[in-house]
Amino acid sequence: MSVMVEGGSFLPHGVCYLQQPNLILLHVVSDALVALAYFMIPVALIYLSRHIAWRLSFSWAVGLFAAFIILCGAGHVLDIVVIWVPVYWLQGFQRALTAAVSIATAISIIPLIPRLLSMRTPEELEAANLRLREEIKLREGAEADLRRSLTEYKRAVQELEQFAYITSHDLQAPLRNVAGFSQLLVRRHRDKLNGDAVEFLDFIDKGVRQMQSLITDLLALSRVGRSEGTFVRAPLDTTVRKAIAALAPTLESRGASVLVADALPDVKADHGLLTQLFQNLIDNSSKFQRPGVAPLVRVSAWPDGGYWHLMVKDNGIGVPADQLETIFAVFRRLHHADEYEGTGIGLAICRKIVRHHGGEIWAESKAGEGTEFHIRMPREPVKPVAGVELKLDPAL
Repeated sequence: MSVMVEGGSFLPHGVCYLQQPNLILLHVVSDALVALAYFMIPVALIYLSRHIAWRLSFSWAVGLFAAFIILCGAGHVLDIVVIWVPVYWLQGFQRALTAAVSIATAISIIPLIPRLLSMRTPEELEAANLRLREEIKLREGAEADLRRSLTEYKRAVQELEQFAYITSHDLQAPLRNVAGFSQLLVRRHRDKLNGDAVEFLDFIDKGVRQMQSLITDLLALSRVGRSEGTFVRAPLDTTVRKAIAALAPTLESRGASVLVADALPDVKADHGLLTQLFQNLIDNSSKFQRPGVAPLVRVSAWPDGGYWHLMVKDNGIGVPADQLETIFAVFRRLHHADEYEGTGIGLAICRKIVRHHGGEIWAESKAGEGTEFHIRMPREPVKPVAGVELKLDPAL
């Protein structure tokens, strides 16, 4: 070790220069400047590597280059030292280490060559950036057009909703007059009317009742989007039983039973709308019954990740598979009014209520085997901006 540091019996390199000051100064200054440059270059490389590492998948190669250049700089420093101190062993080991790192650096470059050649030129990158900026500009324009269209759509939908609400509301009064006067005519002058006249008045009364049901459902449909009810957490069991109580006379007349699962969850929702939802579904499920089979409706619910999964299941006539997607359209009826009463709006109301809560509703069924209505609602619904979806039956 002392030989490496002190030089032993070797002569310093300055002897070879005949101790000429000018020659020694030339070598010292030159080696010092080269060493300074070699030490500055890796500092710059390491700085760049740290700041653009996300762009380089081969920053490790930069580290090898930095080590190689630092060792080269150290070699020039030792060239200065050996002018006065003959530490040739130390200089030899330094050069051996430099050789090893140099070979490793050279070998590491070989697999990088294809990747470096495949890198884009600045001109290509600038052209790509220009295309990207143009595409962003086009997308921003399309988004602005979409926002304008959405605003116009919402405005049109709200106007349509307002029109449906006002029109339906205003139709109630003349219908009540028609119903009232036709019933008054029958009561006061039945003995003066022949059989055909009484039958015609019965047709009028039946038609008025159907129209009143239709208007009531249209009003209910329009009110969903206008609802100002708040979302509160309350027992779903209470909501379902309110719906059953409201349907009690109808269910009794149909001989229908409703089984509610134990321990229904507490659900955050507009429970006024949720009561209407279950009322419509239970009414629908108990209505379409098979001959000779007492209607049985089951209501259940269970957690489904961040959602509640609700189900209303019946043992009725079922729905053909090709009709399952259309039964939620407004005015969609699978049967004539003489077979099963209804307006064709009830399930449309259900879908609108579910979507008002940010959920989805669908039906699963096989003809003759009953129907399952599935509802998937978020546990933490966000009340949407007032609006309405009016999707008519395409067959109309």
